[in-house]
Order: sequence, then structure tokens, then C-alpha cells
Amino acid sequence: MKIAGELERRSPRNWELYRKRSESRETLASSAGRRDAVRSEEGWAARWWEKGGTRFAAASTEGGLVAALAQSERISVAPAAAPRWPVSKSSAHDDPAPGAVAAAPEMFEALGRLVAAESRGDAVLVDLSVKSGSRTERVWNGAGADVSMRTEAVEGVARALGRRDGRACEARAIFLWEGEPGLEALARRLSDRATLPLSERAAPLAHGEWLLDPSVGAALLGAVAPLFTAAPLPTWVQRGQLFSTRVTLVDDASADSAFDGEGTPTRRVVVVDEGTLRARLHDLTSAAAAGTDSTGHGVRPSYRTPPAPRPRRIFFETTRGVSPRDLLLGVRRGLFASALTAPVRVDLERDRFEVEFTGISIIAGRAQGPVAGARARGRLSQLLRRISGISTDRQFFPCPWPTGAPTLLVERADFD
Repeated sequence: MKIAGELERRSPRNWELYRKRSESRETLASSAGRRDAVRSEEGWAARWWEKGGTRFAAASTEGGLVAALAQSERISVAPAAAPRWPVSKSSAHDDPAPGAVAAAPEMFEALGRLVAAESRGDAVLVDLSVKSGSRTERVWNGAGADVSMRTEAVEGVARALGRRDGRACEARAIFLWEGEPGLEALARRLSDRATLPLSERAAPLAHGEWLLDPSVGAALLGAVAPLFTAAPLPTWVQRGQLFSTRVTLVDDASADSAFDGEGTPTRRVVVVDEGTLRARLHDLTSAAAAGTDSTGHGVRPSYRTPPAPRPRRIFFETTRGVSPRDLLLGVRRGLFASALTAPVRVDLERDRFEVEFTGISIIAGRAQGPVAGARARGRLSQLLRRISGISTDRQFFPCPWPTGAPTLLVERADFD
């Protein structure tokens, strides 16, 4: 290949090529009907070390990438050490087209019935957007690595509208499905988000226990996940105990792909073990800076940008969890966060968090009534160490990487 020869001439053995091809089919369904859209994309990227610095170029065609290489010398780059390149090889060293993507099954009517039933007629499904996609990637480098990967995903967005006593509330829920669609869980989330804010009841407690729905727990984990790639760590992070001793966090994308976006083999990484920070997530560049090896977490959100260290599939380990019912029965006086009403906000440097949610008040393990809106805030370090209960009902959500969380119990939180 001409472009590989040019990279070898510029930077012997210290170069990488990446090619991506994808096909996706998006279905938007509503009471007015259904529309389908088919999209395809191709992308090329090159990265190489030349004159002591890292250079990167990208284009939508191989010819465009050749032209981008010719223009790269106009850009000044900061000094950087070349990484320890992987030398992996997959069974297939080509990058076939991803192939046609089947249309999403008809789910609008079934989900609409479930939303109506969950809300007792107070909410209706407005529309449902489902995107199914197939992607093939190939990564090869000057050290001899050559791997190909194929991945498939189904994700989407659902909107519902709640109405009660002349008031209305619109709700939105994103989802990631692996296997059969989880319509029942999605309907419950939509119903709660569309109807609970209509109660007009403020938080009845200034402090108490805090039960988190899996979607809220996943959003919290997604918000703090940069701690596992940040360098240096904030001063408040204590390696001895970052979370409570009940928490073990794992990143393992081996079920999704055998390699990351740089061709490094995927492996299971225990990030937090019984509350203690045990490992960091590295791509090739951050590993070279830290004097270690990549953990297989070089992620490419787009072919247009260089890889960066990110979680790939991070989740709470739940092998020692209890049932959600047991967690609920153990709440003496607190709030259940059923759904977020705003994105989770964290300030990792200042050790602060703020979560706005709608939910249900709980006394002695029993639901007392809806809470239209509440806010929990305080020190992030205290929140993480106060997780006192973990359930077995783990679900995955796009945050934006797949993030898995079960129902969580926090022993104490301050509300307003």
C-alpha cells in the first residue's frame, strides 16, 4: 500500500494506520408513522513520530489521507516519545465491508402500551428512535501488527409526555440494548421521568439514605470515570480508599472486541478492588508517558481525532450483591432517585458533586409518595465512600461508553 510505504519512509517502524467503515440504519417511529434512514461512512487516519513529535492526519478516503500527509509538515508539534507498539495479529487481516444492516423491529406500539400501563394512563409515548449499526475497523503499524475488528450495536432515544391536572412534562431516555430489547425497564424509566415531576411535592427530607436507580448509578459512574485516566490525580483521591469497601469496578470490553482502537489486545482490568484504586486505564501514548504498557483502552470516538485513553465497558461487579427488594426494605428514611432531571455534575478538582433527580420518598422500606424534584450535593469523596449496598440488577447505559450499574444504596446524603 502506497501510504504505508510513505509512512515507513518518514518514520521507520514508528507509524500506525487506521481504517473504519460503518453502516447504520435509523428508524424513527411515532403515531404518525415510521421513517427509515440509512447511512454509511468511511474514514482513514495515520499517526507517526517524526522529528521528535507525534503527527496525526485523517481523511474520508485513502487519497485524501495521502494529501493530508503532504500538508502535515506545516504544523508544529510538541515533543513526545514513541510508544511500545503492539504486534498483535488477528485471524483476518483485511477489512471487509460491514454489510447491510437490518431495520429495527417494530417496537413503538408495544413500548407505548407499556408506558401507558406503567403511568396508569398519565403518560404517552411520543416517538422512538432506534439506531442499529455495524462497524469494521482495521489497525496496522510499522512494528508488524495487523488486526481487524467488527462490532454491532443497537441504541436509541425514546420520548414520552406526561399530563396531569392541566400540567405536562416531557421525558427523554437513551438506551443501549444487548440481546433482546428491554422494553419493560425502558417503559418504567420513561413513566417515572414523565409523571413524577408532576406531583409538585418537594423533597420531604433534609438528609437520609439515598437509593439510586441503575440509570442514575450509571450516570454517576460515567461522571467520575475520568479519575481512572486522569494524570495527575486530584489531591483528595486516596489510593487506600476511593470508594467504600463494598465497591469493585471492572473495565472489560472483551465481549465487544478482541482489540482496542490501537490494536492492543483487550483484557479485564480491575480498576477499583473493594474500594481501593488498583489500576489506571492507558492507551499507547499515556502508557509511554507513564513508563508502562497500554491496558487496551485506546478509544477512537471518531477517525478524525487521535485515540485517547477512555473506559470501554466499565461496570460495578455485582457477584456479592443483594436483591433490589432487600435494598429497599433496608431503607429506614430516605429517597429513591428514579430518574435524573439534569446531567450529573462533578468537579473532580474541588471534590464536589450535584445530582438533580425525581423519585419517591421511603420510610421503613415502604414508598410514601412521589417527589417532583430533589437535589443531592456535597463532597464527592464522601459520596463514593458511603455506598453501603449493591444490588444484582445491573444494567448497561451509554454514558457515552457502555457503563453498567445496579441499584445502589448510599447510607447518607444531604437533600434540598
